[in-house]
Amino acid sequence: MDVIEINAITGKVTERDFTTDEVAQRKIDAANAKDQAKTKEDADSQRLATITAARAHAASLGFTDAMLAVMYPQLEEAPSE
Repeated sequence: MDVIEINAITGKVTERDFTTDEVAQRKIDAANAKDQAKTKEDADSQRLATITAARAHAASLGFTDAMLAVMYPQLEEAPSE
C-alpha cells in the first residue's frame, strides 16, 4: 500500500495504492525536485567560480586576504560543497 489515510474524527484508517493521478504527480514532483537541485548546484558552482576569480583579481592588484575579508566579507561565503 502506498497511502495511509486517517480520519481524524472517526479514527478510521484506510490503506490504498496511489491513484493514476497521484502516480503522475509524484513523477512530476520528482522531476521538478531534480531540476531544482541541478539549478541550485549550477548556481553554487557559478558563485564559487565568481568568488575565486574575484579573489584572484584582487590579489593581482595587491590586496591581501585580510584586506578582502574587511572590504568584501561576502567573498568569504563560498557555497558549501
